[in-house]
Amino acid sequence: LSFSSRSVPLVLLGVTLAAYGLFAAQQGYAWDDWGIIGMASLPSPQVLIEYFAAARPLWGYFYLLTTSLIGTNPFAWQVFALITRWLAAVTLWWCLRLIWPRQAGFAFWASVFALVYPGFSQHSIAIAYGHYSLMFAMYYGSLGLSIQALRTQRFRLVMIVAALILSALQLFSTEYYFGLELLRPVLFWLVIGETIPDSRLRLRHTVQAYLPYGLVVIAFIIWRGFLFESQLYGVSLLDRPINLLLSLPRQIAEALWNSLVAAWIGVFRLPAFEQMGTRLRLIYWAILLVVCAGLVFYSNRMRATSEVEDGAIRALFLQWFGIGGLALLMAGIPFYAARLPVQLKFPDDRFTQPFALGAALLLAAGLELLPRKSWRMAVAGLLAALAVGLQVQNAFLFREDWELQKSYFWQLTWRAPALQSGTTILSERSPFAFTDDDALTFPTDWTYAPQRSDTHLYQQVSMSTRLNFQPGVMQFSKPIEGRLLAGGFIVSSDALIVVQFSPPSCLRVLHPIYDSDLPLAPRSRNMTESLFELGFPLLRREEAAALPFSNVQRIVATPDQPARPPQEIFGREPEHQWCYYFEKADLARAEGDWAEVVRLGDE
Repeated sequence: LSFSSRSVPLVLLGVTLAAYGLFAAQQGYAWDDWGIIGMASLPSPQVLIEYFAAARPLWGYFYLLTTSLIGTNPFAWQVFALITRWLAAVTLWWCLRLIWPRQAGFAFWASVFALVYPGFSQHSIAIAYGHYSLMFAMYYGSLGLSIQALRTQRFRLVMIVAALILSALQLFSTEYYFGLELLRPVLFWLVIGETIPDSRLRLRHTVQAYLPYGLVVIAFIIWRGFLFESQLYGVSLLDRPINLLLSLPRQIAEALWNSLVAAWIGVFRLPAFEQMGTRLRLIYWAILLVVCAGLVFYSNRMRATSEVEDGAIRALFLQWFGIGGLALLMAGIPFYAARLPVQLKFPDDRFTQPFALGAALLLAAGLELLPRKSWRMAVAGLLAALAVGLQVQNAFLFREDWELQKSYFWQLTWRAPALQSGTTILSERSPFAFTDDDALTFPTDWTYAPQRSDTHLYQQVSMSTRLNFQPGVMQFSKPIEGRLLAGGFIVSSDALIVVQFSPPSCLRVLHPIYDSDLPLAPRSRNMTESLFELGFPLLRREEAAALPFSNVQRIVATPDQPARPPQEIFGREPEHQWCYYFEKADLARAEGDWAEVVRLGDE
């Protein structure tokens, strides 16, 4: 039994599903996905174009197209993210095979490592990062077409034009992969050197081949550096360049350590099994075992290509390590210019995406140094399986966070069946690990004003994130204004309710009278969170300061049409358990309906 190269895309699809597909049907929206799908579902989705015009003008047209095709179903977007992730891995494998045609094993393992790259944990934010994977696939596709055009005369002009279009699309859509574009002339030099050994002639051919792609890069640099000013990510090349140069060595060292060493060390982190049930634990270990054994078996049975002469092996190693090192160094250029940290924590690990290529090349090259093929395959399979396991853990955390979001919005509508227009829901901070307050504004608007307009009728704001709140400093002598994802907001002292959501406790709409005697939380945040996890009723110091402004009269107890979270996103209403009765009793208490409180307590 042996496998041809045509089977590699199927194997990569299997690895994609193992790493990212387990919880695909159980995940919803988080972080930027709420804003994107919220704007796309407005009566005039053209607002997407207007929003992205502030930072990435071309980017909005991609989202306008995909949201109009896919709609608002969260599972459909998870499928989209799986497809684009797999597509990026396949195009990378194809590209590596074109660069090193005789090294099928190296190309395969480098593609696998890039696919499951452990430095990036946010694949579950499917709308946003499905599009980033699409841009990665465009970059690899452009690179592969341009190299293929060097190797063959057939359809050469067509391939060059297609490569230029893909390069321009991904560059002008997002600047994430700009640094990797600078690898193209180096790869041209390698490929051209196979047929033209003379250095001067080789250099001339390389410059001629790269010239059209270089013009695209120069056009992007001029546009991004001098003509267009992003309102989200400012490029600081000309702003205090001395400070930038002084901080650059530390930035580079930190990025290289995090993206290469710390990222792969992280695969040895096993999950907190107390959070998983027995069944899920068995599934987790089964996935790791199948992935490891399957990849080792497959790589051992891949049909061998032509063997490389002994004298060329050293040159190959130099190329692999050289290209991998260059890719790792160049990947960070956009983030160094904008002074963005490349770290392995949410949300900053989104900047590790371009580093996946260099890290994968270096790891695959390093494994080739092991003296025996069986050792190489075993170590590679183990590392890939552990990386798959880490991505399963990440997806599990996103699934748990989504379950909390669903619980939060159902409890909110039970406690507040309707809200007066213009109400602000104020919390000490976002209660969710992967979604902040500006994102929560969209599902809140969706829930309480299904027939929405481009103007937000409701918003969720956290004191610590948007208001820079400190106890004793918060002043409401005049409305507080700020900016959210898609526009501005105003927090007025007479139009807000203060909420507290600290699972496993139920959601609390804080009442200025009934909750005024709750104990004040200790100054230690860690101690405070530990007490909340144990279920102790407390007021954080920020909540205590804002409590007098919590206007529960903004809640409409008996509306004609009670609010419900949109079913196409949140699913059906859950079975009524303790928190349902608690919310309804708390609502009745606020209305002074003590008979209803007693009835609910009896039930």
